[in-house]
Amino acid sequence: MRRRHLLVALGAIALGATGPAFAADREPLSKVFKYLDVYLGLAPAQRSHFRLVFRALRDERPAPDLQATMIGADGARRPLLLNAAGEVVNLPGLGDLKGGGQLEIANAQGIRFATEIRPDVAPAQRLDVGALVQSLDQANAAIAHLAGAFAVMAPKLDSIVFPDGGTGVAAFGDGRVAPLPITTSLKTLGPTPYFQPFNMGQARVISLSREPSRIIMAVRPH
Repeated sequence: MRRRHLLVALGAIALGATGPAFAADREPLSKVFKYLDVYLGLAPAQRSHFRLVFRALRDERPAPDLQATMIGADGARRPLLLNAAGEVVNLPGLGDLKGGGQLEIANAQGIRFATEIRPDVAPAQRLDVGALVQSLDQANAAIAHLAGAFAVMAPKLDSIVFPDGGTGVAAFGDGRVAPLPITTSLKTLGPTPYFQPFNMGQARVISLSREPSRIIMAVRPH
């Protein structure tokens, strides 16, 4: 993949873009799970603190009831498994992505997949800032590695977003607390709290009024 195309793709993912709607009932796995091959191509030590998550959407709403089958490069068939939020839990491997594997969907109308970059941190009302920043730093290092000589042009993940987290505060080591900013600019989400380490570099703990449904790393929301 040309690096300039990769940079455009990484920028789209960082902004929370969704993939194109299905044009047929069968599509290549590499088209459905865009850039998963790039992620899996990183050394394990370069991706141990973040992951790509793919969410099935129908008309921009989670589609956990989607009926789909992955057809491997060797022709083997296995069902696509989704959790209650529509997230794929059995992603294809590099062999099937690069070997021409397909995804077959019973009713593809209105279906698309959203890609999210998530830290390796479980959602909770109380979150350790150090673990979140470790994930953010590793993801940015991986993006810079993939961008190579174009690293200066690469998108920088600088925000951590907490969908369905209500409101929140950042607690500092000296006892101070500061409210988290709220964004309303993220597609399909209501008012959402987010944390930016560069603005609150000495924060130790994030406390939210509700446990978020997930944690997403992104570029700065508007």
